[in-house]
Amino acid sequence: MSYEVLTFLSLASIGLSGILILAGLLFIKTGRRELHKKAMLSASFLALLFLIFYGIKAFLYPPKPYEGPFKGLYLFVLISHSILAAVNFPLAVITVFLGVTNRLEKHKKIAPFTAVVWIYVAVTGWIIYVFMTFLNRHGA
Repeated sequence: MSYEVLTFLSLASIGLSGILILAGLLFIKTGRRELHKKAMLSASFLALLFLIFYGIKAFLYPPKPYEGPFKGLYLFVLISHSILAAVNFPLAVITVFLGVTNRLEKHKKIAPFTAVVWIYVAVTGWIIYVFMTFLNRHGA
């Protein structure tokens, strides 16, 4: 697969995943549990696809360093994104597991935190793409 196709698939899958998390939050706040469950499981599936596409892309096309004018801001976004992405993976697995096994009291306690971290990671992933593609002297 080409770099452009893998980039598109990565961005689309993580972006749609974040949108589905937001939709799932809306669904649960309005009492639509089945739609909530479908949105969250779909978001999880898309996040898994993202990991696959991103892993293939990173293997085939190793990332270049950022050499643009906003190095400090870029590093802050990249480091916070990376740390929270690493935290969010097991957190998301636990949250989904608690939800699908009907351990809803525990699920309700960690799900809001998981959702906020998930959305931050999705948004900052797009921001990193903007840095690397449009704000980097050497392109992506």
